[in-house]
Parts: sequence; C-alpha cells; structure tokens
Amino acid sequence: MKFKPTFIIACIAVTIFSCQQSKTPTPPLVDGNLEDFQGLGVEPIILSEEVSLYFYQNDHYVWVAYDYPEGSYGTLDMKVLCPNLADTLNLHISAQLGEWFLKEGAPQPDNALSELWWNHDGWYANEVWMNGLDRSEEEVSPNWRNAKAREIQISKERFGRGEWKLQLNIRAIQTPDGFTGITFPVEGMHTLNVF
Repeated sequence: MKFKPTFIIACIAVTIFSCQQSKTPTPPLVDGNLEDFQGLGVEPIILSEEVSLYFYQNDHYVWVAYDYPEGSYGTLDMKVLCPNLADTLNLHISAQLGEWFLKEGAPQPDNALSELWWNHDGWYANEVWMNGLDRSEEEVSPNWRNAKAREIQISKERFGRGEWKLQLNIRAIQTPDGFTGITFPVEGMHTLNVF
C-alpha cells in the first residue's frame, strides 16, 4: 500500500501537534484538592507543620492555595496590592466571599447579611461549604463542611502583571490546643512577580 506524500506530512503534523498539546500543563481546578499543584511540581512554602502554601501561574491567572489539618476551616483575609489596583484590596474567604479596599472609610460588610458580600470580581475561591441545617437543638444552625485545602484563582486581566504584594491571614487552623491563625509573611508583604 502506498501513501501520498501529503498524507504522510499530515500524519507527522498531527503527531507533532498532539505531542505539543500533551506537554501543556493543565492548570489547577478550584476544588479544594491540591493534587493539581503537586502534579505541576509546585514547591510548597512551609508555613507550619500543618500548613503549606502554593503559588502557581499561567498566562491568564494566578493561583494561591494552602492546606490545613482536619477540623480546620482555613478561612482567609488576603491583602493584595497589584499594578491594576489603586489601593490595597482585601480578599475574604470564609462561608462567604467578598472584597473591599482597606483604606479608611471604604465600605465593607459589617454582618453576615450585608449586601456587600459576594462582590468578588476577577477572582474566585472555594468557600467553606454549608452542608444542610442541624435541627437537633432548639435553634436551627448550619452544618459546615470543608475541603482539604483552600484555593484562590485570580485574574491577571483585572489585577495586572508585574509585582504583586500579598499578605495572607489564615484563620481557624485546628491544633490540639484549639484554633489558631497564621500570618504570611508575619511582617510586611510577600512579593510575587507576575508575568
């Protein structure tokens, strides 16, 4: 059986294209699982025995993620100062998502029912999930369920490229002595070079 040269060239081109496609890393999915980061070979920054921090970026997004021990909530307030922001912005992740500028007088939610929640723009995170209602007591209260890790995906289009300054205040980390928090860095802000 003879093949035409154009057929052979087309087969070679498809093979080369397929090989190139398979080498393109798949970015993390914001699902509360750090296997994506580990599969990408991202080296963690060790914050404590129980908490490791991961940074990853591609052409369009930056991901920030961290794990925490079982029983933790791992909520977050992250200060962000980026080229496209006029002031330092706080990204809040708990059972609700929200953002607000930290300058004096800037509006921010003052209670769980505030209309200022769910105003996140150009970023998303896996929040602490509500898992039904507990009706076993006199008062009905929410049940909470949490992922193994917190993940935040941030748009370079909104936040800009260049030098980002970050400070993470991770809260509700379960320890044998109760809940504690971790601030990274303890003083100042971490510099992340965003291409």
